[in-house]
Amino acid sequence: MAKRLTTLIIGLLAALAGLALVVVGLVGAHSNGQESERFLTGAAAIPSGVLLLEIGLAAAWLAWLALRGRASGPVALPFWWVSALVFVLAVGAGWLALRAGYWWLFFPFGTVAVFAPVALVGRFGLPSSGARPAWSRVLPAFAWGAIVTPLLAIVLELLAALGAVAAAGAGLALGDANSLEVLRRTIQHLEGRTLTDAQTAALLEALLRQPLVLAVGAFVLVFAGPVCEELGKFGAALLFSRAWPGRGERDTVLTIFLIGLASGLGFAATENIFYAAQAGPAGWGPLVLARAATPLMHGTASALFALGWARQARNPRGWALLWGALGAFAVHGAWNLGSGLLVVAGLLAGVGGNARTLAGLSVAILLGVLALLVAGCIVTLLRLRHLLGAEANESGSRAVGQSGSGFSAAPRQQSGTVPA
Repeated sequence: MAKRLTTLIIGLLAALAGLALVVVGLVGAHSNGQESERFLTGAAAIPSGVLLLEIGLAAAWLAWLALRGRASGPVALPFWWVSALVFVLAVGAGWLALRAGYWWLFFPFGTVAVFAPVALVGRFGLPSSGARPAWSRVLPAFAWGAIVTPLLAIVLELLAALGAVAAAGAGLALGDANSLEVLRRTIQHLEGRTLTDAQTAALLEALLRQPLVLAVGAFVLVFAGPVCEELGKFGAALLFSRAWPGRGERDTVLTIFLIGLASGLGFAATENIFYAAQAGPAGWGPLVLARAATPLMHGTASALFALGWARQARNPRGWALLWGALGAFAVHGAWNLGSGLLVVAGLLAGVGGNARTLAGLSVAILLGVLALLVAGCIVTLLRLRHLLGAEANESGSRAVGQSGSGFSAAPRQQSGTVPA
């Protein structure tokens, strides 16, 4: 009783905080500051507030149902094509509103454009029929991914960035003395000044010529970043899943798989909110379209990690958790590598000559590789939802047979639990 009442109060407080954040975003977006700053405030605060408002209201509602002795319904999402259509319409309407200067009309469409791909990917992993976990089983994981994991990632990535800066200085120090002297004079000259686009490009080009800088950057992008983020998202599976025997009932593998998926989707939602806000009015549309697939990557990776955890709990002598972790790191690392190489190819395109031709060819190849990765994630989620859904239905049927009555097994099936 006390736990449910606490959840109800926290949910209502979170909803109020989300509503306040929406108000802050609206006021900041219509202030008298620079356009880029007003857009950043509105495009970051308003969707973040809506996200917090939805999580808080959902948590309060589920706690209220529990206090009244009622079970929450099973997870349900719209068909994937509905979310895809909503996303396309929201992006188009948001782009038109920005072009017309109607910011008050843009923000609702901008918010929907961020969340629609999350619902789409969630539908890919959710069985179309049969046993499904209750909302109360996956909402905490989504909240963890959306709120807690980004905070952990910011701290860890800040430490990684500091390490990269130190490595850049070390790389220049180990190089020729002339490069180090040029950098020292450049920093001294730029104190208190703003870099122009040409100066920024020249500075980046100088840094990218250092092999150690490239090596450290690749390590952070392809290994350190994915590992830190996936471990953070995996925390939801550890905290909110009932994996180990020794209690009256434990979660089905499908439920733990969906807990991991929900954590990844929560993280992707928060991440895309801030990336879209930083793009500015001119770059919002292309960036939202480009990042529409990132919920698929984050969701698939964290779902694989959680699946490994579920299989490991059922076979402690196996290696399922290790393979799940490696699968998550590989999917995330491959995505970051492809995206990072696209950025490098874009820098090469600005050089001109043969470098531009090489950059164009590289972009085409990298886009093809990322498209294959997207297709692989979709196939993986569809295949696993079919296999795990059938396994959950079979477990529910066994529970019915053991109880001798369908009435006692129905709540277990709905909540995604089976007898230990």
